Amino acid sequence: MSVSTVSTQGLVPDLAATIAVVRLHQRNCRIVRDALDVGSASKVFGVSVRLSKRGAIEALALATPTTVFLVSLNEVGTQQSSHKGASASSKHAKLRDVLEDPRCLLAGADIARTVLLLHRNTGAHVRGVELLALPAESSGKPPSPADLASTYLSPRTGRRRIHALWLRGSNDDMCRKAWILACIAEKAADKIANLVKAATGTVPAQHLICLSRLVVNVERLDADKPTSVENEFDMIETSADGAVLRNARYKTRVRASARTVVEINGGEAKGQAVFTKGKSTGLALFKGKLPIKVHKVRIIGREDATNAERSRDGYVLSVLQGLSFLNTSAFVQMLWFELSETVAIPALPSLLAEKDDHKQTSKIPQAFRKLNPSQCKVAMAMISCGRPLVVAHGPPGTGKTSTIAAALEHWQSSRQAAWVVAHSNVGVQNIAESLFKRKIDFKLIVSKEFHFEWHEHLYEEIEHSVIRTDEFGKGFDAKNYIGYTKVILCTLSMLSNPALHNFGIFKHVPVERLIVDEASQIDTFEFMHLFDMCSATLGKVCMFGDPKQLPPFGAEVAPKMKTIFDFEHLKNKAHFLDTQYRMPVPLGDFISLAVYDSKLKSEHTIKDSSCVLFVDVRKGQEERVGSSWKNAEEVNTIVNIAKKYYKNKHFCVITPYDAQRAAITVALKAAGVARFEHVYNVDSFQGETSNISLKFLTPPRRS
Repeated sequence: MSVSTVSTQGLVPDLAATIAVVRLHQRNCRIVRDALDVGSASKVFGVSVRLSKRGAIEALALATPTTVFLVSLNEVGTQQSSHKGASASSKHAKLRDVLEDPRCLLAGADIARTVLLLHRNTGAHVRGVELLALPAESSGKPPSPADLASTYLSPRTGRRRIHALWLRGSNDDMCRKAWILACIAEKAADKIANLVKAATGTVPAQHLICLSRLVVNVERLDADKPTSVENEFDMIETSADGAVLRNARYKTRVRASARTVVEINGGEAKGQAVFTKGKSTGLALFKGKLPIKVHKVRIIGREDATNAERSRDGYVLSVLQGLSFLNTSAFVQMLWFELSETVAIPALPSLLAEKDDHKQTSKIPQAFRKLNPSQCKVAMAMISCGRPLVVAHGPPGTGKTSTIAAALEHWQSSRQAAWVVAHSNVGVQNIAESLFKRKIDFKLIVSKEFHFEWHEHLYEEIEHSVIRTDEFGKGFDAKNYIGYTKVILCTLSMLSNPALHNFGIFKHVPVERLIVDEASQIDTFEFMHLFDMCSATLGKVCMFGDPKQLPPFGAEVAPKMKTIFDFEHLKNKAHFLDTQYRMPVPLGDFISLAVYDSKLKSEHTIKDSSCVLFVDVRKGQEERVGSSWKNAEEVNTIVNIAKKYYKNKHFCVITPYDAQRAAITVALKAAGVARFEHVYNVDSFQGETSNISLKFLTPPRRS
């Protein structure tokens, strides 16, 4: 054990400039226990943890307003609620005594994750309170620790410094975080007394194991998120309030956020993004003036959590508070606890029309007549009441969208409600185009942020079916906007937007059937809170995807992440769409042999091998650009090929590297090639098609 001090200067000016830190090992927690014995009331500790790359807790900070106890934990792998052996159990005994003391209450930001991780690593049953549930001045957005500090400690709080703390994981920064939370808890003691506490002791052990595994993945993904991003911009100019930046690319756009700092020319000027409108972002400069020539804009920090992330974390918290339960939804039980469909069906909402269809399973609906046998089999399963969960593996070009459209056409004929979601806006828009061609009535809900000025061109043909989120507001009537439409399209993330509930969308078109495209790119944890939210109405879930293509983003960081195709007990029930129509036969046959165990058949008019050509750019060398890569010789080769053969033709370029994508875009534009905007990395091309594609066959580093 050792005692030192840590500076807190610049964080909260009205509080101490240094704090005492007691550094100790988990086997020697007696001094923390002594702190519990001071006074007769419960002791509230501010809490912060740091995880190893394997997801185990390395260090734990427990703080009072005057002292921080920094506890070192030996990594014990993925220790869960039941300990393996006396040595592992004794290792945590002293710390467990502290955490399980009825006088010990932990106060944190994202407390649900913290108590689950502590339980997973030590076996202790922990109680905690979520400080982010406290009322705070936060400009209408969910509060941050900086907002709480400004509200309860001092209006002169160094907000940007506190935001920066939550991006770092050093021992000193852990101590500062826990201390700030302890100070907030002390000042808000009366309000904390009325908050519902999170506790692991009231949750079944099996449910704790499940949630803690999922939370470890989320923590690892969050830790891997970049803390700085290069912005691609067209121009930036001075305005009355600071500056206005014109973003060039949606993916790297500067979004309004109090948690980020916009750095110009490496720090020559700094500002905060205060508004966004289409491609324009307004900046309030707090350091320096806008340089005459701006050559670099960087976003420092991490943006606010999305609606989906907040809803997911809120659900986990409500389970630990005893307000929600993992056994409420039969679909949660089927996925994570292997509940059989036979047992699940009686627990699902009654879909009477599907029961009628089940009696006629031998009769193929008119909408299915143009489907091939494997597509028809999937579509029949989709309308059958005997299969509440349908999983379909569909390689590229096998007609996943056609199969979905056929089922929707059948449901539409009997006025049955269905929601269709995909991981990406482009995926949703592709489905919408297919439904439009088939004259299927639908509404598509899209955010103003994605639509306005960025992607309006994608929706021109279906504009009459689009509802933009900025239309939600005073006077919005779901019945007037949606009418008699029973098919709603949106991204998976949009389903978590509280506006859908607040403005009556779910009431007007209940989520009775949920069809998911791009399911192989989605961590199934993203569905858990949605299954619970819709448990009163949801009776059918159909998931389409291809696990042989891109995994969910971040799978290399959180390898235990699961898509619907990774659940062993579901694999033998998954359907396979076995005929592709997109690729020329030679290419399709090669893909079938190399990827799909020769199970994929090809039907295409092009059967000659000249459909595939290879160009050896042997002189090219890869060079690192930030966290990505580019190859100048390959860029020149692509430009020369495009100028000579495809200058006025439709084509696209696909590359594994984002820096290479940017370099090719600039080079094609400079060379006067009209389709310079049709350059993609592998992620952004998902869901797109092209008759002519120029691809880089280099080992992808996914950046």
